[in-house]
Amino acid sequence: MRVLINRWLPQPFALSPWATWTLFSLIRHRQRQAFVAEIVRDRVGVRLEHLARRGYDAHPPDKGHGVVPGLADWDYNLHGRGCCVIHRLSGVEIDVDFFDDTSDWFEPYFYQCFLSTLKEPELWEKRLIELHPQFSDRGPTFETIRLAFADLQEAGFLESHSQRSSIVKFAFDEQTLSNQMAWFETAAEDRHRLIRLAAVIGDWPLVCNLQSAENVEVTVAEAARQVIALREQKLIRLFEEENRQRLALKGLQEIDSLHLDEYIITILKQGMSTADTALEMLLKRNDKSWCPLIHEFYQQFNPAGSADEFPSPEIWGQCLEFLFRHQYPFPEAAEVFSNVHQYCLGEAVVLALMYQRSHALRLLRAALRSEIPNNRMIAAAVLALIDQPWSREELLSAFSESEELAQTAECRAALLETQCSQAHQIVSEWQARHPVQRESDEWMTVEEMNIRSLPVYLQWEMDDLRERIVPLRNVVLPDFENE
Repeated sequence: MRVLINRWLPQPFALSPWATWTLFSLIRHRQRQAFVAEIVRDRVGVRLEHLARRGYDAHPPDKGHGVVPGLADWDYNLHGRGCCVIHRLSGVEIDVDFFDDTSDWFEPYFYQCFLSTLKEPELWEKRLIELHPQFSDRGPTFETIRLAFADLQEAGFLESHSQRSSIVKFAFDEQTLSNQMAWFETAAEDRHRLIRLAAVIGDWPLVCNLQSAENVEVTVAEAARQVIALREQKLIRLFEEENRQRLALKGLQEIDSLHLDEYIITILKQGMSTADTALEMLLKRNDKSWCPLIHEFYQQFNPAGSADEFPSPEIWGQCLEFLFRHQYPFPEAAEVFSNVHQYCLGEAVVLALMYQRSHALRLLRAALRSEIPNNRMIAAAVLALIDQPWSREELLSAFSESEELAQTAECRAALLETQCSQAHQIVSEWQARHPVQRESDEWMTVEEMNIRSLPVYLQWEMDDLRERIVPLRNVVLPDFENE
C-alpha cells in the first residue's frame, strides 16, 4: 500500500475528487436513465423522439401515470417531455427529460433529486454524498454538485445541448471507464481496493479516512490538506462571480472553511443577494453571539424587495425569530407587531403566537383576509394545526365573508384538515353551491390550477409549521381568557 501511495502522490490527477466522483456516478446514472427510457418506450408505449418533440401531446390518454406494466415495484409519471419513476419500497426517484430518441442527456436538477432519495447509496454515490454534506432544509439539495458539472464541461468530459446549456451529455465514450469501475464494484467494501482507487484519482482525504490515524503518513495528510486548500481557493475565486456566490458559500460550508464566517459577515453587512443563504447558516448554528449582526441586517432589510426582486417576508421572520429566541434586547421589539408590513402578516402570525400572544388574534384575522395569498396560506395552516373551537371559528368567520373561490380557498382547505365533521359539512355545502366553472374543457387557467392544487400546498405549509405550532395548540390567547 505504501508503494502504491508513494507512486501516485507526485502525480496530480486531472480532476478534483468532487468532479471525479461526479463523473463516476454519472456513468452509472446513464444506465439508470436507460432503464427509464425502456419503461417509456417498451412498457408505456411512447416513442422517445415523440416525447422529446411534442411533450404533453405525446402522452397516451389515461396512461400518463401509474404502476409500471410488468414492474410492480415501480411507479411512473409522464411529465412534459420526460418521465419520473419511483421505487415503491426504497423511494429512489429517477427523472429524465428526453431531447431526442436517447436517454443520454442529464438534467442536473433531476440528478440532484435522485441523490436526495438515496437511503443506501452505492459506492460512487456514497463518496459523492460524503463530499457534499447537506446543511439546508430549504432550496435544492446537493446544489454544489453543479460546480462539478461545470468542471467536467470545462475538461471536455461533458458537452452542452445546443438549445439548453444546462443540459449535458458525455462528450466521450465512457465504456472503457465503466468496465474499470465494475472491478471496484465487485468488492465495494474492500478497504484496500478503495484506497487504491482514491490514491489513483487524488482523493487523499478519502485515503486518510480509510486508514487509522496512526497509519496515515505525514505526506498523505499534507496531500489531503492540499486537496481541501485547492477546493477552498477555487470557491473563493467563484465568490467573485455574483451568479455563483450562493454555490461558493455552500461549498465553503461543506469543507468547513475557516473563511466562511468572514464571507457571512460581508454578505449580511452589505445586504448581498445571497443573504438568505448566509442567514440560514447562522440560524442553523443557533449561536446568540450572532444576534448583533442579525439585528443590524434586520434594520436595513426591506421585506418587500426592490423593484426587480420578489418580496422576502420569510427573511424578515427568520431574523426576528432568532432575536426573540435568544431574548436579544433591540429597540424595535416592543412595536414590531404594531405596524407589520403587508407582505409579512403571515410570518408575523407565527412569531406573535410564539413570543407576543397579545397581538396574535389581530394578526391572524388580518392575514386570513389579506389580498396576498401567502398570508392567507400561513394563517390558515396555523389555524388548521391548532384545531381548537376558537381556531375553527376564526376560519369559518373569514370563510363566510366571501363568495369567491380564490379568496376562500385557504380557509376551505384548512377547515377540511380539521377533525370537525360539522366544519367539513359546511365546506361541502358551500362547494356544492359554488361549483368550479372551467373556462375551457381542454386547458386550465393558472388560477384554476392554483385553486385545484391549493389543498396540497396547504398540507406542505402545515408540515413546515408543525414543529413550531403543535406545541402551542392548547395555548389560550389573551382575547379568550375569560371565555
